[in-house]
Amino acid sequence: MSLIQHVSVPHFRANWGRSALVIGGTATGVALIVAITIINRSVLENLRNTIATIAGPAALQVTLGTGEIGFPQSTTDAVRQDPDVVAAIPLVRGTLTPMRHPEETVSLFGVDLVAEDDLDRYQLVLTTDRRTMLDALTDPRSVLLTERLAHDEGLKIGDAMTVSTPSGIVSLTVRGLLAADGLARAFGGRVAVMDLPAAQLLLLKEDRIDQIDLIVGPGTDVDRVRDRLRTAVPSTLSIDRPARRGVIFDRILSSFQALLTGLSLLCLVAGVYIMYNTTSTGAVHRAFVIAGLRVTGAGAKQLFRLLMCEALVLGVLGTALGIPGGIVLGRALVGLVEDTMGVVFQLRFPVETLTIAVRDQLAIGVIGIAATLFASYFAARRITALSPLEILRADLRSLAVRTPSRRLVMWWLGLVAICAAALVLEIRYKSPAWGNFASTLWFAASIVIAVPLVTFAAPAVHWLLDRLFRAAGTMAAESLVRAPTRTGVTVAAIALVLTIGMMIASMAHSHRESVRQEVLGGVLTCDLAVSAVETEGGWLERPLPHELADEVRALPGVAQVETLRIVPGHFHQGARVALVGMSSGLSDPTRFPPGWYQEGQAERAAPALRDGTGTVISEAFADRFSLSIGNDVDLATPTGVLRLRIVGIMRDYVSDRGALWFSDRLLRERWQDSAISWLMVSARPEVPLATVRTQIATALGERHRLKILSMGELDAYLTEKIDQAYAFTFAIQLLVAVVTVAGVFDLLLAAIWERRHELAVWRVIGADEHTIRRSVMLESAAIGGLGCILGVVVGVVTTMIWVYAHYRHLLGYYLELHFAVGSTLWYVALVMVMTVVAGYAAARHATRQSVLEGIQVE
Repeated sequence: MSLIQHVSVPHFRANWGRSALVIGGTATGVALIVAITIINRSVLENLRNTIATIAGPAALQVTLGTGEIGFPQSTTDAVRQDPDVVAAIPLVRGTLTPMRHPEETVSLFGVDLVAEDDLDRYQLVLTTDRRTMLDALTDPRSVLLTERLAHDEGLKIGDAMTVSTPSGIVSLTVRGLLAADGLARAFGGRVAVMDLPAAQLLLLKEDRIDQIDLIVGPGTDVDRVRDRLRTAVPSTLSIDRPARRGVIFDRILSSFQALLTGLSLLCLVAGVYIMYNTTSTGAVHRAFVIAGLRVTGAGAKQLFRLLMCEALVLGVLGTALGIPGGIVLGRALVGLVEDTMGVVFQLRFPVETLTIAVRDQLAIGVIGIAATLFASYFAARRITALSPLEILRADLRSLAVRTPSRRLVMWWLGLVAICAAALVLEIRYKSPAWGNFASTLWFAASIVIAVPLVTFAAPAVHWLLDRLFRAAGTMAAESLVRAPTRTGVTVAAIALVLTIGMMIASMAHSHRESVRQEVLGGVLTCDLAVSAVETEGGWLERPLPHELADEVRALPGVAQVETLRIVPGHFHQGARVALVGMSSGLSDPTRFPPGWYQEGQAERAAPALRDGTGTVISEAFADRFSLSIGNDVDLATPTGVLRLRIVGIMRDYVSDRGALWFSDRLLRERWQDSAISWLMVSARPEVPLATVRTQIATALGERHRLKILSMGELDAYLTEKIDQAYAFTFAIQLLVAVVTVAGVFDLLLAAIWERRHELAVWRVIGADEHTIRRSVMLESAAIGGLGCILGVVVGVVTTMIWVYAHYRHLLGYYLELHFAVGSTLWYVALVMVMTVVAGYAAARHATRQSVLEGIQVE
């Protein structure tokens, strides 16, 4: 305690910047892990609460997929025949968009409002007279709003509410208000309730429902009822407890949560490395103090414990800042993550409250403190093991932790081998956990190889600097050669920033380019793409009535109209895949450029697609279920199992878990769905595109809110959605970059501080200030250049690992690799400017001190 009082406290005060950097590195790593953990828990907990709220008192639910397409309402009569079923309540779900606030979304539920028991079962408490409301239900445009929604929209009973729906723009009359209880609490209270038949018409689900809630008698064996009902309804429907749906969504989201965990692990590696660098530098700078304490009687073990106690204090402070900082960061990032998940899964994930588990925070706190102690251990052991005489005679740079380059190369080869084995296991078992392990290990391996890289590159750097810059270059090269460990440490820190930036930018760029090739270069090519303005989560727009296609075909400027219907929520063998129904013209072989099919040929696939016997599947679907051309795939439909022959495999990005493309006639016949997602319009050659756009807007614009986009505008729209999906990753990258840049500045400044005696001697023998400053800046630029080379090489391999292996098993997208060359060049320029500026600042500091002060003995 005496040493802490008389040695540690004065050191913290005198070197508060370096101490702050250690605390900041710990706090950053802890905050990111805390934020990701809170977001993961909050999304799942809020999703479970929403499912439970919607389910109300139901013991069982009958569903098909996640409710985007529905199943026949007649199923309700079948389940009502069971003697233990007290009530079978059909529901339909969808979204409305208020025209006053088109950026907002309202969740619409269709229930049997005439059955008063259903209102009570879902705790739908009317704040108005129930009889008056029921009398008004003869009007199919009647709606009940929650009190919160009515307040937000400035509405009262009797007012009209104009909304955009799948069936068009309609005016609804507010007939009653619902208290904030039961079903009305879901989705933040932005809920509207309509009578079931009226809601079905608005949502283009006539005679179809999304779920049946089953209420059984007290003491009934629910599992036995479920088993009986499975024989009474089509085998393609799911009958399970509401809580089971929460488990299903847990499984759907697990891969995305693994992605978040993987990114946080990369950030933790960067944070630990910065802490290691900073504590190593600090220990070296205190070497003379340590030697003096050894001379006056302090033991090596005692001083080692002192340095570790200091690390413990800094780790505790960093953790204490990181946990609340992570909570704040979680609040800031949760909206971005919601948007990302909406784009990826085409589902809404409203997070109304953050779920903060104390046990998680304690565990993360222990990790943060342990990381600081681990980062400090090696430097503390190295400095305290040296004899005082070794320290007093040595150049400061020789006191840093040193490991022979040959040993480091062996370590690197071992890490790379383990990383390769983990990638093989990830691909074989489709395991995100092995993928996270592999990517983190490769990231760490890039640090290990930095010192050997500097050692091997030193002769070439020495020759280049000597030839180009003569005396100043020679001084810079000699400094690099004499301190390969210090140079390698700084090079690795620079490479970390560049690798993370390059990987994230290349992932986003690969996604953009892959989608652009699909949309603009193949089957979806047209002059204008027409869809609803509103989406139902993510990028996919709300469906439109099929009759619009006939209206558009009749316009004078239109040559051809093809339609596309995308249903994202179909379950196949436990995975949530997409169904894509396309009109016959979209199967025309001329629409498929060479190389579009990964397997198969468009000419052979077209007849089977047109007659409804075949399907083209995405590469992700084929890989996930081990399918190839000629295999059959069985799809669960409301009317029974549909068997299709696989006639082609292509790269597709409609769904994260794969998609099946087939004739839209099958959707109408087997799923009883006639809606459309997009109209692909081709204009007559002699008619200007602007004229055709105007014709479509004039014919349909008063009844529907439409997007009418050219191919370039569609590309911009999808690019915006992809950038929205990656927004949270750029926020994480920025945080890591700030801390790492601060660490690089500290390393460069520390390196010059260690050379102040040498620089003073140079000035004594005749070197002017200009030469000294030039030498220091050249040294910094050389370090920055080596860091960029390592960062680009590691970034290329890291990006390839994520695109070709990790990303496929995390999110399911089989992207084509496109390096973000522009972003990489920007990052390289930023790194070079950063290192040169740091070198300039250090050079000015070095030449400001007097020569006598520089050459005096410590």
